[in-house]
Amino acid sequence: MIAAAWETVAGATGVGPGISLLDLGCGDGAFCAFASRRGAKVHGLDVAPDAIARALETVPGADLRLGLMENLPWEDASFDVVTAFNGLQYALDIEMALNEAARVARPDGRIAICKWGRPDENEFFAFLTSIGANGVRRDDLPVTDPVDDAIRASHLEVLATDHLAAPIEMADDACLSESLSRAGIDAASTATSVAAAAAPYRRADGTYRFENRLRYWILRGRG
Repeated sequence: MIAAAWETVAGATGVGPGISLLDLGCGDGAFCAFASRRGAKVHGLDVAPDAIARALETVPGADLRLGLMENLPWEDASFDVVTAFNGLQYALDIEMALNEAARVARPDGRIAICKWGRPDENEFFAFLTSIGANGVRRDDLPVTDPVDDAIRASHLEVLATDHLAAPIEMADDACLSESLSRAGIDAASTATSVAAAAAPYRRADGTYRFENRLRYWILRGRG
């Protein structure tokens, strides 16, 4: 679903031929491959060894490294663009990770962050909290977005911020169950019936549609 923001972010940050780009939390390297096809020289970082292994298969020859966002293994002012798609919020210290992103971005470079919007903007998240998935209840959620808080604390200039539609559609009950299973959620152990909680999102033909939104920020690197 995050791929829905790739074109928007790439356009806003000028990803193209000759651009040096670092993708934080690069996962299987899908965005790195996308940026490489646009002509960028791509680099990536992830904390999971198996993710880096998959990414190297996706983007052979790319500079992909194992590490933490709070301690990036690159020199100051190394990149024209630094991106983080649905990753920054999982940093051990979000403010430190954002400051590291700013450190390795070139003066007047671009830092792009994209993640799911607030829980009240995302029906699939509302569904998960309604069934008590992974023990999370709506009352347990932070009042403010920790990524937004970190951006404010960083004093980096916000050049643009907006939302993008990113609906999730599932073909039937089996697909819904499989999605929960892949997320590590045991539907049988949830506090509320999955069928009952999913009913508002079930359409007449048996498919499911959850309206969701992504939020992105484009920041200016420190001069």
